[in-house]
Amino acid sequence: MNTRRYVLLFLSFVIASLTASLARAQAQASPVPDTGIELRALSPTPTLLGDVLRSTAKNFPSVLAARAAIDEKRAESLAANGVFDPRVDGGVYSRLGGYYDGSAADVGFYQSMPMLGAEVFADYSLSSGDFPIYEDQLVTTDFGQARVGIALSLLRDRDIDDRRFGVAKAALAEQIAESALLAEQIGVLQDAFIAYSRWLISAEILSAYEELLSIARVRAIALTRQVEAGDVAEIVLVENEQALLQREGLVVEAQRQVRLAGERLSLYLRDEDGVVLLPAFDSSLSIPEFDESFVNAPEQSLVDQALRNRPDIAIANTLKEQFRLERRLAENLAKPQLDLRVYSARDFGEGVRRRQGTDAVADITFSVPLATRTARGRAAAADARLVSVVHELRLLVDEATRDLRLSLVNLRATAQLKDVALRELQVAQRLAEAEQRQFEAGTSDYFLLNVRERSLGEAQLRRWQAELNHQVALANYFAISMNQEVLWGEVAPAQ
Repeated sequence: MNTRRYVLLFLSFVIASLTASLARAQAQASPVPDTGIELRALSPTPTLLGDVLRSTAKNFPSVLAARAAIDEKRAESLAANGVFDPRVDGGVYSRLGGYYDGSAADVGFYQSMPMLGAEVFADYSLSSGDFPIYEDQLVTTDFGQARVGIALSLLRDRDIDDRRFGVAKAALAEQIAESALLAEQIGVLQDAFIAYSRWLISAEILSAYEELLSIARVRAIALTRQVEAGDVAEIVLVENEQALLQREGLVVEAQRQVRLAGERLSLYLRDEDGVVLLPAFDSSLSIPEFDESFVNAPEQSLVDQALRNRPDIAIANTLKEQFRLERRLAENLAKPQLDLRVYSARDFGEGVRRRQGTDAVADITFSVPLATRTARGRAAAADARLVSVVHELRLLVDEATRDLRLSLVNLRATAQLKDVALRELQVAQRLAEAEQRQFEAGTSDYFLLNVRERSLGEAQLRRWQAELNHQVALANYFAISMNQEVLWGEVAPAQ
């Protein structure tokens, strides 16, 4: 009898130890990383487009936030899968007073399975003392009883239940978070591409205006000498001074635009630690040129390729799958419950004869719903959500198709306008140079020369504005077509 009491105490100790271990595991928490970053730094090397794009895709704060959202969904998916974690259940029962002095303890291992709503179990129970007849199920032989068995769902919960739905929904949420990350990256990369183009083109405009200003300054020196020698009227020098002031104003404004564009670009240029970098300009930098032969490809093939990669369409398709799962879960509620449990039990040691030996037991339980309003209501709601997302998906496809075709129209037009502006600049350059030669030869006046040079400045501005419009059209096309190789900075510009 004392031996059995010791065994009961041992089982109690095992149960208490397991409970304490689980409590300690749940109390552990991961440290929260420090999110503080420095705010200003200077890029150590001339800033290339690929540097900006790779930095944006990797270190931009909203991208990091989207990555953290994926980590959150992965953690939630891990938690959802926890419904299939094995567990140990147990307990101790003892009569502390009265006619009967029976005590009992049990401990068991249980493992839920993701198929057929199955659960595998193995348990051990041991009792001592006397029990009333209505607690006869607690009585075991001297060395206790062991059971091994399996429980199955034959109708309701056979194919899907709340646990499996929760696991599947968490996995789908993780897919949505991954698509959201891609969408966020594409959006900020598109903005970074445009910001880089504005910065570089503003620097080119500044260089052109500085050249015109330098010409006016050199001419002012020559005109001053000619006025002092009496070869040129003083009014010509005054007129050149006016042109000089106008060009100084253009240079100051261009410098402002370069600084503003650099500040905007710095938002996307970060180092590995997330520190914001101001872009560094160098005369060796040039506007990136990409292979644009794709504009001649069949539009439908470009549309089909873009639709396969778009994250918003992927999210809509994932939602469709989720709503279909909700529909299946609702249909599951309408089914009768029919559960089968099969197990083998064996008592060890001496005791009541009827408890000795091995028992093989099967039992079936059922429950039939007499009304299915909950199931029908949930199924109807899931159907409505599915219909809604189907219409939204159709709109997404139509909008993506339209946007891609519009981007191709813009891309072709801006390419032509860029070529026209470049040819106009070449003509304006030739006219200004010819007028300069005639002015030096005395066959032209300063007024015409100033007009030619002003036209040259305007042509340079239009040339770079046309280039910027084309770069914006390129960025829009790469974003709409989901050209990740270019937007991730993995494809070098054409030489």
